[in-house]
Amino acid sequence: MTKTILITGATDGIGLALARQYYAAGAQLFLVGRRDLAELTSEPFFTPTTYCQVDLADPDCASAVSAFLQAQAAPPIDELILNAGLGYTGPLPDQPPAALAELLAVNVRAPLALTHALAGGQLAPAAHIVFISSVVVGWPAPNYAAYAASKAALDGFVRSLQLEWQDRPVTIQLIHPGATRTGMHAKSGLDLSQMKPDRFMPAEEAARRIRRLIEQGRPEASLGFLNTLIYRSGRWLQPLLEARPNPRATHPPGRCLITGFGAGIGQALAQQYSQAGYAIVGVDNDGAAAAATADAIRAAGGRCQVIVADLSQTAGCQAVLDDLAGGEPLAVVIQNAGISAFGHFEKMAWSGQEKVLALNLLAPLWLTAGLLAAELIRPDANLLFLSSLSHHTGYPGASVYAATKDGVAHFARSLGAAGWRTLTIFPGPTRTEHARRYSPDNSQEGRRMLPATLAAHIWRAQQRRARRLIPGASNKVLALIGRLAPRLMGAMMRRLLYEKIDV
Repeated sequence: MTKTILITGATDGIGLALARQYYAAGAQLFLVGRRDLAELTSEPFFTPTTYCQVDLADPDCASAVSAFLQAQAAPPIDELILNAGLGYTGPLPDQPPAALAELLAVNVRAPLALTHALAGGQLAPAAHIVFISSVVVGWPAPNYAAYAASKAALDGFVRSLQLEWQDRPVTIQLIHPGATRTGMHAKSGLDLSQMKPDRFMPAEEAARRIRRLIEQGRPEASLGFLNTLIYRSGRWLQPLLEARPNPRATHPPGRCLITGFGAGIGQALAQQYSQAGYAIVGVDNDGAAAAATADAIRAAGGRCQVIVADLSQTAGCQAVLDDLAGGEPLAVVIQNAGISAFGHFEKMAWSGQEKVLALNLLAPLWLTAGLLAAELIRPDANLLFLSSLSHHTGYPGASVYAATKDGVAHFARSLGAAGWRTLTIFPGPTRTEHARRYSPDNSQEGRRMLPATLAAHIWRAQQRRARRLIPGASNKVLALIGRLAPRLMGAMMRRLLYEKIDV
């Protein structure tokens, strides 16, 4: 039986090698890339009826691909291989904001949007969906911070979606190639004279191994023994590497930037850090809530500046940078702002899930890069990132949210490896309006941690120069189970959360 296969990033590297091999095997191909069809005449499988030219950085790329398949009367897709990717090499402050946004759009938003769009009826009932990640997510990547964060986000999404769809005949697979001999390295700015690319695996060999892994159907795999060792050792050694304390700060408290400070965790953090002597710079899209928090801080004798901005828009992120320009460098930056979307991934509107990606992932990366580039962060500053316990447990029903929190966690690791004082926080259920809005069951709200308690945990963790924090004994136990028995934890999360969506 002829398989129908769709491959993104099919005009170069691994994607092109996969297209050649599947074409030789007799598969019906639909290929996606950004190059003009006139440039692809050397390959017989690039035709007007098989090739969809689209820029995957375009917000409407998934709709364009879906419409192309409809126009060609394409049969249901048996294999969806989400391979397209962009890279960037170099210090984070040197990465232009537009390039950072494009990288996240191609590496994260596009594969998620395509999965969402095609799940509406264009995938075969027993389709095989393959996400091409990278072994780079196993270790901190100071010179690839945004790229590695994007691949970590992809991993987080896949693991949670696998839990959501585990009772369906669909196979969802995550594959981690290592360094491969493709044009991506030169495009990313990598100095090839320092890397000896002739030692990298050829794209044709990587494609052959990927095809074998697809046939085997394992939920997660790396290409070859060495890549598997690199990836797994990094994941298992992570707690040990992050156990060493941050360097001591050498200056007294100064300005503290907190995003999402109008309510909940952000509000509690603003009060905690104000009491410790910091001048608060609070960012929120709710002007009234931000003003109320600022008034309370000032009434208690603190100092507070408010910036009203919608961080789900790049214009809002840039507005924050513009407002801070020329001011005193920040002593603490707390990336707290975030939202969620809970439900069946394929049934929820994509626009809402896209906003989760923008606010929870793009905004903290954009702001951090912009602040560093403008030298608005002190050399001894503390950079705090709010991830989630979902990093350890998965989050079926909020797969896009889980993606963003895994991406942020890896981004913080890479910054720490670059010499910055970072603290990544993995909160569990917290007693906030946000949690009430997105939880399928609020009957146990009394057991959720109070925002003020969480803020106190975070402050103490910063004081002891910790690099990571799982606040609360019960959350630590859940994280440990998720690490040692991920299948058991996944089943628990699915039963406690996902299966209650339609109840």
